[in-house]
Amino acid sequence: MHYLRLRRTTCDGDPSVTKWRSLRLRHLLLLLPLVFIGLAEAWAQPTSTDFERFRTRIDEAVRSLGNDQRLKRIPPDRREQLAEFVSGNMLFVLLHELGHAAIGQLDLPVLGKEEDAADSFASLTLIHIKSEFSEQVLAWAAKGWFMADRRDKKEGEPVVYYDEHGLNQVRAFQIVCYMVGADPVRFKDLAEETKLPKDRQESCGQDYRKAAKSWGVVLQPHVRTADQPKTKIDAVYGDAKGKYEIAAQIARSIRLLDGAAAQSSELVVWPAPFSLEMQTCGFINAKWDQSTRKLTLCYELAEDFAELYRDYGIPRRESRARKSR
Repeated sequence: MHYLRLRRTTCDGDPSVTKWRSLRLRHLLLLLPLVFIGLAEAWAQPTSTDFERFRTRIDEAVRSLGNDQRLKRIPPDRREQLAEFVSGNMLFVLLHELGHAAIGQLDLPVLGKEEDAADSFASLTLIHIKSEFSEQVLAWAAKGWFMADRRDKKEGEPVVYYDEHGLNQVRAFQIVCYMVGADPVRFKDLAEETKLPKDRQESCGQDYRKAAKSWGVVLQPHVRTADQPKTKIDAVYGDAKGKYEIAAQIARSIRLLDGAAAQSSELVVWPAPFSLEMQTCGFINAKWDQSTRKLTLCYELAEDFAELYRDYGIPRRESRARKSR
């Protein structure tokens, strides 16, 4: 399953924004069986403090790249904002595709669109980490879809109502709705910022509870016990050249995929080995391929998130403010 409908544009963006992959998933992935079935004592789980360290790792990675010629023209604080947006969205994509992997590998029932189910998998996983940064990651994912909607309108992208994916704004609002449903007080400001109507906010609790219960029920039979063997899950970092080379180097040094592979093997009984890979794909996307049992994150997708933030995020508003002086 692809993460998004392929855009008509090519991947020829500014190479100075291609290298933020500053997330290690070791001690991160709270796969939903433990979250919803009450098995927190079964294995040592990552805490919100563990997840907060990712922000520090992102900042450290950005500072380490400060002398790169392609980054010098971007102010340090802007680099950190951009890195957090890209990293957060790439993390959401990885969890989304792991949702597809669980559905395909474990032959889980899906009532409705599988893309919606994968979004709920990613959303609820991040909500239940309960750290400030995991919540920010989820907010960035929602805002990324709002930005993508503005970009598509500006570039004249057609609205494909029949696509397997939901419309950008629909996906964005559903993420916000899950957050509000989980904690209407904590996420009140986000609901107001995104203009989620009051009557919809009131029904979000039901959305959240049903999604959490559903994932718990279907995943419970596949939770691994201590005496069951672990499934082999490979983490593979493909080669990259040119504007993607730095992104590939950072992904390897941070070991982005390794933690997800380790935790997935630890927590779930999978019917067959599979792999998590980062590759130069030739297009902007990420996907789970059931036939090859391979989850692929494209280096091009990280660059696309960087371009999206550069053109439609906070930096653009700051640029307008400077011009008005």
